[in-house]
Amino acid sequence: MSDFCDLYPGVSKNCQADQVNLFFEPLAASERSENILYASNSLDLRKSSDRGRKLVAKKTIGKGRILINEIPTVLQVTPLCKCVGERYSLYRCHNCGAAIKLFYVCDGCNICIFCTRSCLFQAYKNYHRYECYGLQRHFWSMDDIDYSYVALRMMLYGASKKFDTQPEEGGMYGNFENNYPFIYALETNFKQLLLPTVNKILYSTARNLVYLIRKTNFFHHLNEDKSCNVKDLHLYVGGLMVKHYCQAQNNNVLLKYPNLTLDFALNVAGGTGKAICPTIALLNHSCSPNAAIIIYSDFVVVKSIRVIRKGEEITICYREVDALLGVDERHIITEEIFHFTCSCSFCMYEKHLAIAPYKCPQCAVGNAQQVESKEGKTVGYCFKCLRSFPLDDIAETFKIATICRNVYNVTYSIEHLARIAECYKVIFHENSLPLLDVYRLLYEKHYHWGEKPVEVVKYGLLLFRILEYNISRLYLPILMAKVKFFSHVIGMKKFTEIKDLNDEEIDIIKTFVGEVVNVKRDLRFYLPADKCHFYPPIQLKVHTMFQRVMFKENDYQAQA
Repeated sequence: MSDFCDLYPGVSKNCQADQVNLFFEPLAASERSENILYASNSLDLRKSSDRGRKLVAKKTIGKGRILINEIPTVLQVTPLCKCVGERYSLYRCHNCGAAIKLFYVCDGCNICIFCTRSCLFQAYKNYHRYECYGLQRHFWSMDDIDYSYVALRMMLYGASKKFDTQPEEGGMYGNFENNYPFIYALETNFKQLLLPTVNKILYSTARNLVYLIRKTNFFHHLNEDKSCNVKDLHLYVGGLMVKHYCQAQNNNVLLKYPNLTLDFALNVAGGTGKAICPTIALLNHSCSPNAAIIIYSDFVVVKSIRVIRKGEEITICYREVDALLGVDERHIITEEIFHFTCSCSFCMYEKHLAIAPYKCPQCAVGNAQQVESKEGKTVGYCFKCLRSFPLDDIAETFKIATICRNVYNVTYSIEHLARIAECYKVIFHENSLPLLDVYRLLYEKHYHWGEKPVEVVKYGLLLFRILEYNISRLYLPILMAKVKFFSHVIGMKKFTEIKDLNDEEIDIIKTFVGEVVNVKRDLRFYLPADKCHFYPPIQLKVHTMFQRVMFKENDYQAQA
């Protein structure tokens, strides 16, 4: 293995093997599907008129089960050069994406690195000999802002397979030797694109095409037998790259490799990139998903984040979409980037909540709509228990909440904000989104005030309860926010001075301690146990505080 080149002087020669991201959970051979490459045998491929191709559960699937364990067919690892790199990046193989400390460097471009000599030879044979000259001159954007390079790689992969687009009859979905038919069949959004976007794609494709014609011998090798007109080949390859550009927009997997050598590994990227994974491309989007994508060293893994019922579609939340945004903001993202309007259960719930926001006093779980009865009275109608009920109490409570909000807008008083929360608990059910906004304000007020850490804990836990009810506690942004929440709480000056708690406050602290323990288990969904070294100090501080509080409580009870 070669020595370190001048481009990578920050790499330590005295590195330890366990510093590299090698954590990986394999899919057992007995659990692999016979019909879908890289997938579990608990999944089935189906088609529908509204959702297209999709994967559904053939049986009930438990939480934390591996559903797909796929090697990317086409991979773009960025940055390709340290001049746009991150200071603490783990360097990754240009061919397979594996995290490496010792590597081979391409002698031509002196930019791309490879984990083994065989990886270098494979890359050079299939595609790197055609891109090497362009990479020397930063011909493609290495800050990863478009899909022109991915489209080129997809086309070069197809050329290495002689553009064979016919899958084996009666075979499985996907092929180890030639996955190009399944890349070729991926959906595009070309018909939905506006003219400026189409012009951008055509310009990027034209640049790639001119580069291949003038700076490489690609078309000479492609037409060695002189069986085709060269101009026809130019048009065919150009059309393929336009198709692949649109496919990459719709079906790429955004890679954010966790850097396990640093503290909160999930929050630190040890390299980024894009991957084309035909099996994972079968998964549709949902703002309340039942599965999540996890990036390992050279695999892309999909795991269930909650129990999935038999017949339920497997869904993920696309990386570009933040499920914690409001429904209107999420729809702007899906419409602008992916050209569809999300109609998942969470989006439908938010829209339904705007029409029927009230809590039914009879069933306490249904959402009720305000309607006018024949007698002229205002009543509510519950869509859960299908019954009407008087709306007088809710109307009066809503008036009080409106008055308190008007006063709060002038005084910004915590007391009035707490009163609004009490009113909203009567008007809306406990996991309703309107309560989320009030709890967030109360949390921020108490945290910045800093005098009542138990109140900070109380409203923080209420926030996460609502989010987890509507999405999932294993949704990565929620998990990361919860770890930050714990860090903020134990960092409060008054936290270590908690004393003289009443029964309600002791219950809040007990719930808080339980959550701290549970989050350690949740982190192991994404990280190996030995990489959660940043978490024990949080547990220790919380445990010490809890022991002190309980000792004082037991001492008080003994004196009484």
